[in-house]
Amino acid sequence: MITVKNIYSLATLILLILSFPLISHPQEQSRGIAVKGTGQPGDITIDGNYWALIIGINDYPNLPPSMQLQAARPDAQEIASVLQKRYGFAKERMIQLYDKKASRDDIILALETLAATVSDKDSLLIYYAGHGEYNKNTKRGVWIPSDAVQAKQSTFVSNADIKDYLESIKARHIYTISDSCFSESLMGKTRSLGGDRAIKELYSARSRWILTSGGLYPVPDKAKGNHSTFAYHLLRLLEKNENQYLTPMQIINEIMPLVSNESPQTPKSAPVAMAGDEGGQFIFTLASFKYPETLRPTAPAVSPEDVARQKAEMKKMLEDRTRLEEDAKKLKEAEQRLRDKEQQMEKERVAKDLEQQRKMDEERRRIDREKREFEDNKKREKKKGEPVFVPPTF
Repeated sequence: MITVKNIYSLATLILLILSFPLISHPQEQSRGIAVKGTGQPGDITIDGNYWALIIGINDYPNLPPSMQLQAARPDAQEIASVLQKRYGFAKERMIQLYDKKASRDDIILALETLAATVSDKDSLLIYYAGHGEYNKNTKRGVWIPSDAVQAKQSTFVSNADIKDYLESIKARHIYTISDSCFSESLMGKTRSLGGDRAIKELYSARSRWILTSGGLYPVPDKAKGNHSTFAYHLLRLLEKNENQYLTPMQIINEIMPLVSNESPQTPKSAPVAMAGDEGGQFIFTLASFKYPETLRPTAPAVSPEDVARQKAEMKKMLEDRTRLEEDAKKLKEAEQRLRDKEQQMEKERVAKDLEQQRKMDEERRRIDREKREFEDNKKREKKKGEPVFVPPTF
């Protein structure tokens, strides 16, 4: 027999399993890229691999024409290219999602794959270019995937989703770059980006940082050189840098004045709130820099078969989780039906008790009435049996 208690237990078990905009301000560039060196020796060993998740979305089939973008995908593709050419990111360790391939399920699947694959020695860069939204009531922002439906929150990728993965992915460093509207809502409290701390010290401590193209307001799409203003200056910095190491501190210090001088936005950088940051920094290293043999980064190859197998496993995990979510929903519906039935039975029981009480009251009143009538009749009969006094006649 199914009871509410059984439903509660099963629902609890499933929940435990489930837990396992556009203003353009084009302007000619007036300042070059002049990145100052750190002045620090190459005394660190990059003992992990570099991974990347690159997302760029121009086309939104479910959104109106006014919300289609032009520069997001080209921006993301150029970022992917410069990371491979200049900073040693291997193509087999780079997940690229563009337009219809950047659906909500595909983005979640990519994050699941990285959570299952990236080690605690590795560094991960996440780049997102596309629409974003901010809910003033919940004070949460979202990324809007390609298959999103306008005003339907369940089709978005929320800040809560992103933070959960940033915390669960085992990488030593995760550097998220978000070129979207309202992207500042992922940030925690801003603090110093490291000052004069040694590169070795910055690299050794775990980090979860984000660089955003603006604050809690819309940011321009295509504006400069077929790119957003933010992406244009970020790309030029990555392309022109000649230092062995490049840190988020140098990036924000360089591009913030350039971007804010040319558009109504101010890039910001800070740790991601409640995602496991411990004060370190993501370190870009030039692939062309000549390392001593003892310090050369190691990068074990990942075969296409391994990648395909991991993707298949992650897809199955996502399908299983979806199925379990559906089962949990059905159990909740069954639980509600049982509650409704119990409430109906209780109403019927109360109504039956009231009806029975009414009948008992009526029966009691009938008996009382008949008793009074009997007493009255008895009195009348008694009076009839008494002798009648007849006065004598003279």
